[in-house]
Amino acid sequence: MRTALLLMATLLFAVSGFAGTTYDNYAGYDPYWNPLGYPNTATYGETFSAPTNGDFNLQNFGFWMADPIVGGDIVLSAYIATWTDSNAGTLLYSSPSMDYPNTGEAELTFSTGGLALTPGAEYVAFLSVSQYYGLSSGAGRVDAGSATIPGGGFAWYNNGGNFAELFTNSWNDYGVTPDWAFTAAFNNASGGVPEPGTLMLLGAGLLGLVGLRRRLSF
Repeated sequence: MRTALLLMATLLFAVSGFAGTTYDNYAGYDPYWNPLGYPNTATYGETFSAPTNGDFNLQNFGFWMADPIVGGDIVLSAYIATWTDSNAGTLLYSSPSMDYPNTGEAELTFSTGGLALTPGAEYVAFLSVSQYYGLSSGAGRVDAGSATIPGGGFAWYNNGGNFAELFTNSWNDYGVTPDWAFTAAFNNASGGVPEPGTLMLLGAGLLGLVGLRRRLSF
């Protein structure tokens, strides 16, 4: 029994190597900023600071959409870019296009595969219809989030179909409150792959459990 408990503790310790830092300021249904879509505001974003505790790889992020203002799909993509305090700087991540049905109260999530960020640096995560301008038929509100995102602030730009303007012009407004309801998951392993020490602990624990099972079987 003691051996089994020790092996379980080893496995739990190893699995902890997968854990990381999570940003999550969603506080429930709270429609506020509007309207994202065509032919209204093309780009909504949330600024944030990368963690400084070693969890500098962004694994995934998401935004909470609220109720529709104009019914119809919203064709968009999600992006991560550096933030210059007035506009997007260097584009680091672009998602495939998403045809969001604009049904209301949904989290749109995106996997980056482990995007390495600079600890403490400022970034902006945003959704934009700009590269698909004219393909959307709807517009919607987004949920407000609590002011708990490090470096967080709502940012938007009415850039229409000119995606390049996001990186050259000051956005219409930025760093304003309330925040957008935003989630992000970080860890210290690119692509979510555990460090070698974690793999060794997992392997040792699993082998130990196999051996224990064999001993208990006889």
